[in-house]
Amino acid sequence: MLVLPVRRLVLALCAVAFSGCSSLTPAEGAGGSPVPPTQTGLPGGFSVLEVPGFAPSVFYSPRGTSVHPLVVASHGAGGNPEGECEYWMKLTGGRAFLLCLRGTPLDVRYPSAYYYRDHFALGRELKAALSAVRQQHGARFAKGAGLYAGFSQGAIMAVGMIPEFGAELPHLVLIEGGFDYWSVPHARKYAKAGGKRVLIACGTDGCARKARKAAEWLRQAGLEAQVAYAPGAGHTPGGAVMEEVSAALPWVVADSEAWRR
Repeated sequence: MLVLPVRRLVLALCAVAFSGCSSLTPAEGAGGSPVPPTQTGLPGGFSVLEVPGFAPSVFYSPRGTSVHPLVVASHGAGGNPEGECEYWMKLTGGRAFLLCLRGTPLDVRYPSAYYYRDHFALGRELKAALSAVRQQHGARFAKGAGLYAGFSQGAIMAVGMIPEFGAELPHLVLIEGGFDYWSVPHARKYAKAGGKRVLIACGTDGCARKARKAAEWLRQAGLEAQVAYAPGAGHTPGGAVMEEVSAALPWVVADSEAWRR
């Protein structure tokens, strides 16, 4: 019922704010200069992960055979997993597996733009992608060290479905979204499932004000929560917001030995 309004809103934003989402290319990361694409059209070091029943995800595997944490990322409406994976590659420096969810194509006019229909659809895609990637790399995933990250719509939709994945993804980073949808009972579900720490990063005043209240509810539920704010940065994951996320990331995963290797 809500899919059509969401899609129309995203199309309007693409047409007005970005002069067409077709300008977004797989090689344009949110956090800086682009990474040269390979012959597959993906940035170097990345691969396509086929996900049964869904569009392919983008995946990065650290070299070698050692164990590493897993980061799962969801982009904003009109974004794409290639850019999201590049963003988290810059933040993790190749120390973690990266699994970036694609979502649903937005419109034929914008071939590089995707969105998530709702949190149910995002949850189903996450479950299918995790199942697919575990078959190939599961033995190398550090247990209890996973991190889920979402920007804008990817953060908003994550809140509704993340409790189910608390054991595997106990660390949560929400950038410019997801602050409106917490309650103490909902946060307790995430904590009970294994959730540990939540970072809400903001570049707008509205996000920061609401995030502080959400952080209170998260703490009341037994989770550790922190708000990072880059005043005046705007609704973006990049620039000063990315610097805040980078500075706070060690706190987010401080309980995990796997992130200190």
